[in-house]
Amino acid sequence: MPPLSEATRPLMWNVSQAWVMYVLFAAAVAVFAWGMCRRVRSWRRGKEDGERFSDWGKRLKILLGETLLQNRVRRNFYPGLLHGLLFYSFLVLFITTLIVMVQYDGNLLFGLDLEIFKGGVYVFFSVASELAGLLILAGLGMAAWRRYVARPGTLPVAREDGLVLLLVAALVVTGYLVEGARIGANGDPWKELSFVGWGLSPIFAGMAGETARGAHAALWWLHTVLVMGWIALIPYTKFFHMLALPTNAFLSKLGPRGELRRQDIEKLMESAESEEIRIGIQKPEEFSWKQRLDLDACILCGRCDEVCPAYMADRDYFSPRQLIARMKAQLDEAAGAEEGEKADIVGRAFDEEFIWHCRTCAACVEVCPAMIEHVDTLMELRRNEVLIQGRIPEEAGRALRLFETGGNPFGPQSERTDWIERAGLRVVKPGESVDVLYWIGCCVTFDPQKHRIAEDLCRLLERCGVDYGVLGADERCCGDPARILGQEMVFQQAAREQIELLGQRGFHTLLTGCPHCYNVFKNEYPQFGASYNVVHHTEYIERLMASGRIRPGSGRGRMVYHDPCYLGRYQGIYDAPRSVLRAIPGAELAEMKNRREKSLCCGAGGGHYFMDLKRGERINNLRVRQAHEAGADTIVTGCAYCMHMLGDSLKLLNVDESMRVIDIASLTAESLDDARK
Repeated sequence: MPPLSEATRPLMWNVSQAWVMYVLFAAAVAVFAWGMCRRVRSWRRGKEDGERFSDWGKRLKILLGETLLQNRVRRNFYPGLLHGLLFYSFLVLFITTLIVMVQYDGNLLFGLDLEIFKGGVYVFFSVASELAGLLILAGLGMAAWRRYVARPGTLPVAREDGLVLLLVAALVVTGYLVEGARIGANGDPWKELSFVGWGLSPIFAGMAGETARGAHAALWWLHTVLVMGWIALIPYTKFFHMLALPTNAFLSKLGPRGELRRQDIEKLMESAESEEIRIGIQKPEEFSWKQRLDLDACILCGRCDEVCPAYMADRDYFSPRQLIARMKAQLDEAAGAEEGEKADIVGRAFDEEFIWHCRTCAACVEVCPAMIEHVDTLMELRRNEVLIQGRIPEEAGRALRLFETGGNPFGPQSERTDWIERAGLRVVKPGESVDVLYWIGCCVTFDPQKHRIAEDLCRLLERCGVDYGVLGADERCCGDPARILGQEMVFQQAAREQIELLGQRGFHTLLTGCPHCYNVFKNEYPQFGASYNVVHHTEYIERLMASGRIRPGSGRGRMVYHDPCYLGRYQGIYDAPRSVLRAIPGAELAEMKNRREKSLCCGAGGGHYFMDLKRGERINNLRVRQAHEAGADTIVTGCAYCMHMLGDSLKLLNVDESMRVIDIASLTAESLDDARK
């Protein structure tokens, strides 16, 4: 055997009329380009979508993380493994083919004398390509088993899926057969490097010389036609995700997850006489170009359904995968329809109740490998339903009417001021300053059962000598209920009014125990020109403990922490509350099945605290069962809405005598009280 430094193989051996290959390649590229042009034209028909081309450094980092590193894909072991086998193996084959193309075409077309595919390069890529082909076949087998044998309910099976798997398998198998025919007909001193082809070579070694060569040529052209066909099909099949997913990742939302894109309602009203008012999305042609790209990027993998609380509660109705798939079908249908025939999305793609089942928990957004922005698009549909169509679930509509008349969806403002006065809290008046301005939040203020949260937090602040106060009568609703229910006009009015009232006080920290208020202050109010140092009470308590100003006494029982959606997935606050729990002596911290980024919504999100759409299982019951399975006797959370929903579920499941739900501020205060006993 000659030295490996001389290892190589003849390129295009036994191939005549090679010019036909270039014709096929040109035809494949033309078909590919036509398909791509159609896709891009469709995106360009969409509305503007703000700034999507800023901060290229950050975008490139996201692109590399989601493509080369497969960050989101790898979160699910089995599909992550099979996709990794396919992706990285294809990458090896692509690089190998690129090296061969550069050497052959460079020498043929430009008269160069390149010898790239030789020696160490040949040894490495020859062996790597053989292994890559086997790993692709293994990945295809895993994909076929998952789709046609395991058949998870969240993964739809279409005829195209089988054809895609067969085409990729045919590419690999014909490639191996070409190598086997070459080695069998012509020999190869380095045949061991092409070990799969070498293993197949006996099939051709016994043939007569011309027959073996003919078999090799036929297989080579078959493989070439399949490759060219694959290139041509990319824009028209699921293969398109190889381009759409990286593009969508690169152009993904860089701003906070909780920051919704919005129109200025006041300006729209001013222009009402001169032009038709359009708010949100009503028809397919009103999608932005990025939303159209989102729809194209979806490969119906079903990962969003796997984590969606609404889907878990009722698998026969709501599904984020169906949300995207039906809007995509409606967009495709509208592309070929006359102007007067284009139907509304709500009413045609799904019924009027469908979009109200979403909890806006962003679990789908968190796991989507295509980085589709489900919640942002759904909120555009809600805005149109409420402000243009005048349709909203009855209970939600009642809450909004209360908001419009009283400044919040809970009760008269006098209840707020009376309780604050009884509690003896310092009210920061206009012109006064304080280090910490405590925003209590409506859910705590108007429910006597939740007053303890504020009272316990204030006791902690006083114990630590914190200079704090509250707004009193000037604290109204931050606007989040209106925002999440699609009443953008009421939200924007509430935001402007509250910003003006906050601006009349001086403070360093805006402290709140409500994740929804936190999100609005930190991520939504800056759109109206107001920025604050917003801190959630779980973070503040952790800081007080870290500084030694709070020394917890003792705890008891086995505890689980429930991550509120708007504190966890929206703000990334996971560690602070767990640090607080771990700092309490005697408290045993366990974890539920769904935790941190995969936390399960309590069921109140998306405005469901104000409405009860009776379909399927109650989501809060699903969550309490997870706590029970973890062996917990205490569920700790940092959200009054979550506390309410989980507390209701304890009663519904008849476990309220063996389990309890408590806010982290109350648990900390309780620990200090135990220490004094």
